[in-house]
Amino acid sequence: MNQNTTPNPYDVLEVSPAASKAEITKAFTQAMKKRKYSTNVIAQARKSLTNPQQRIKADYLRPILPTPKRFKRQDYSELQEPPPEFHVLPDYDNLEEMLQESQSTSSLDQKIGTDLVNFLLSQDL
Repeated sequence: MNQNTTPNPYDVLEVSPAASKAEITKAFTQAMKKRKYSTNVIAQARKSLTNPQQRIKADYLRPILPTPKRFKRQDYSELQEPPPEFHVLPDYDNLEEMLQESQSTSSLDQKIGTDLVNFLLSQDL
């Protein structure tokens, strides 16, 4: 374990953030028996979790996700495979031309539209 960093009290005592004082005390005695951490670290963890103000600090500093473990072996075989091919549907090959045709209006349509607007303007509605 790195000497410069102190582990989170929850990790030292192996309890959840919802642990009661009784559970913390029981976990304290079990941690002392296991001796995974030094006695000073275990005692400090118990002190931190029984003090409400220090417990808030421990809650805030507790990482949400577990620390990632190093992979034993890295597999890069998928990088050797060619990328998948991208096929566009043939129906959309002339999409731009079709859009231009649909947006353009014929001269007959323009004349009918102009006549309709003039007719509506001449009416007294």
